[in-house]
Amino acid sequence: MQHIELSASERRNNTFSEQTLAAALKAFEEDGYVCLPSVISTDHIDALNEKMQADILLVEKERGIDDNYQGVRPPPFHPYLYEDILFNPFALALSSQLFGDGNTLTTYGANTAFAGSKPQRVHTDATQLWGDLDQAPPCHALVVNVSLVDVDEKNGATIAWPGTHFDTRLHAGNRFPSDEMCTTWPRGSERVCTRRGDLVLRDLRVWHGGMPNTTTTHRPMLAMVHHARWWNGGAVEFEKGSEEFLQHSQLKVEAVFVESPIDYLFQGHSRPDKK
Repeated sequence: MQHIELSASERRNNTFSEQTLAAALKAFEEDGYVCLPSVISTDHIDALNEKMQADILLVEKERGIDDNYQGVRPPPFHPYLYEDILFNPFALALSSQLFGDGNTLTTYGANTAFAGSKPQRVHTDATQLWGDLDQAPPCHALVVNVSLVDVDEKNGATIAWPGTHFDTRLHAGNRFPSDEMCTTWPRGSERVCTRRGDLVLRDLRVWHGGMPNTTTTHRPMLAMVHHARWWNGGAVEFEKGSEEFLQHSQLKVEAVFVESPIDYLFQGHSRPDKK
């Protein structure tokens, strides 16, 4: 995976230079994903991780957990909503270049490699929009992933197949490459390892899968989907009181606001807290 380092000036001003933006776009377009190191406050990462680790223990105690790699969702309310996570200026610069006006957010969730998790079936999060293509079209949707702990092969770094967003064989909802497709892919596969404060942008068409977490600590990873305005990605639910925060000039948030308090840990949609 290509890591695009930013200068001190770029970090200070929250703005890419033309050269760095071009390098990040080139890496994303070549591989289907790219890492931007150290672009999020580790204080924010640690505060959110502390909350989500506690939530995971609560869910495990009350409902049990499984290894579906969806896991417990991040709290959709203040004080756990951070601008450098939901509206990271470098992530927005890239997705705005790809999707133009109307860049839209429809997911604020998490993929958690629970301690002791098993391998996930290799899949894509979206397929090519049409079949019988001679050439893959440009990206129409991507996910911004932010891990809340350092990630390596021991605690479940995702496996990914670089360049598979160009492959035109998966379409019409067929999201699962065969074992033969994976083993014969010319560029092979790699593990997506990151540090706290990094973010990864990935084209939803890239083949990937969750991997076992062999440690005793759960590995939460935030997932935020950006896409072109013409692609129907649904909506994401937040607690009422966050309406003003979610108004942003560069990213339209398709939000549904739920009365406080909400049971945001419930898999699927939030609901009024029944306790």
